[in-house]
Amino acid sequence: MSDSADAPLISLIIRSMDRATLPETLDSVAGQTHRPIEVILINAKGGIHRSGQDRGGAFSLRMVNQGGLPLNRSAAANAGLDAAQGQYIAFLDDDDTLDPDHLSHLLPFIQASETATVAFAGVRCVDRSDPERNISRIFGEPLYSFAQLLAGNFIPIHAPLFPSHLRQQARYDETLETYEDWDFWLQLAQSAHFVYSRRVTATYFTGGSSGVSPQAPDWEAVRRASRDLYAKWMRIKPDEFRNICNLYHEAAAKLKNSQEEIARLEQALAHSQNQIAFAHQHPKQAYPASSGAWSRPLRQLKALASQLFKRR
Repeated sequence: MSDSADAPLISLIIRSMDRATLPETLDSVAGQTHRPIEVILINAKGGIHRSGQDRGGAFSLRMVNQGGLPLNRSAAANAGLDAAQGQYIAFLDDDDTLDPDHLSHLLPFIQASETATVAFAGVRCVDRSDPERNISRIFGEPLYSFAQLLAGNFIPIHAPLFPSHLRQQARYDETLETYEDWDFWLQLAQSAHFVYSRRVTATYFTGGSSGVSPQAPDWEAVRRASRDLYAKWMRIKPDEFRNICNLYHEAAAKLKNSQEEIARLEQALAHSQNQIAFAHQHPKQAYPASSGAWSRPLRQLKALASQLFKRR
């Protein structure tokens, strides 16, 4: 464990509706190989929240808004950002979990960078009702441009770790009903560099109620939330929407090229199959083995396949 005296404090903000899944979430925090950790547990449901235990001193825990009014997800996130005392900050919902090395894996990416950096990992999707907990999807890909993130969010809330000083650059928009996390990443992406660790170190459980689910969305809620978010960013970054169009045309061109390559591969394969069938039916009339002519279509097919895969 990275529990040396000079190890930085990481604040882990958990917006909680006091769900029955919270103990499993806290257990995943207790299992982290990084120390020290403080958990900022935000009572988002309001009233009295069952106090989370500190899991044998694995982390300190502070409750925010105990006995207070209900908080929406944005207000709860801001309350956590205000209360966090760590040098680095991460989020976690009370129905998701982190792998033991999630924080210790991400921290070096930030520490090694000379610029403001948000490090994020891949996240697996698992249906909570599935007893075998099969993975249905993986969220995880590098972020190359602001337009890429504006076109669609692929960074779950508990994927990143970021320096606490970036709170000066971004705050949760409490006017947004949903997609508030996506909006927060867009704010950070204006001034910080996002680095993908290329490892999956967290789990998002589908079938919950923490937001607009990417696996089983309420399409009317998705439409409304997308409209509100895009209306905001159209005002802030109008030129980026042209860049989104460019991304679409680039992807369409690559798809067209791939389709043409596949068509050529299919034609070459059919030609090879015909040559092989003819050789079996008429061995005396087939190409002499020494000439290598009979295998030319197969060699062409292999070359085309190699070119296609290199482009991807």
